[in-house]
Amino acid sequence: MEIYSTEEQQEEAIKKFFKENGLQIFLGAALGLGGFMGWKSYVASQLEAQEAASVEYDKFVESATAETAQLESINTELNAFVTAHGETGYGIFANLIAAKKAAEAGDLKAAESRLVAAEKATTEPSLNALINTRLARVQTGLGNYDEALATLNAITESGFEANVAELKGDVYVAQGLADKARQAYQLAADKGGLEGNNVLKMKLQDLAQPVSTAS
Repeated sequence: MEIYSTEEQQEEAIKKFFKENGLQIFLGAALGLGGFMGWKSYVASQLEAQEAASVEYDKFVESATAETAQLESINTELNAFVTAHGETGYGIFANLIAAKKAAEAGDLKAAESRLVAAEKATTEPSLNALINTRLARVQTGLGNYDEALATLNAITESGFEANVAELKGDVYVAQGLADKARQAYQLAADKGGLEGNNVLKMKLQDLAQPVSTAS
């Protein structure tokens, strides 16, 4: 079952921004509070922790995404990474990787658990939306349709409107609600979802209402 598809570029953009700007944003905020005793030392330790986490995260990605990687070893490495660096923010992306590998292995319950952990660890709107779109896919795969719809309804980021509408359509298809699915897919198309997305086009074609002809 394909759980991940259209959000890969969104994840890479968010991840790139985090890795390129996370330290600078933190430092900028810290400089504004530089008058507090010991703050400079604290800032230095936090920046060092972020840099160390970045290095360890890259190692985790290389190990977890290897063709020979086993889910058990990935989970072991993830737990160790989150214990050591979870508070830096990189634990979020590590959980996303672990969730993806779990989904690919067919363990949707494990994928759901990892995504819930990632979602709880961030309040950043775009990243939260990304995680919840994936969570909704997994919940749909598990047959938890009401939960999937509730997850999608919680996404308010405008950049995810087309994706959310399409995923709602997928839920309705799984429920056998063709009319609702058609409306959701059409909304996704209206929000720009057809751009570079031939799958959505096929979904709309599959649910197209037959044109009646006069006898």
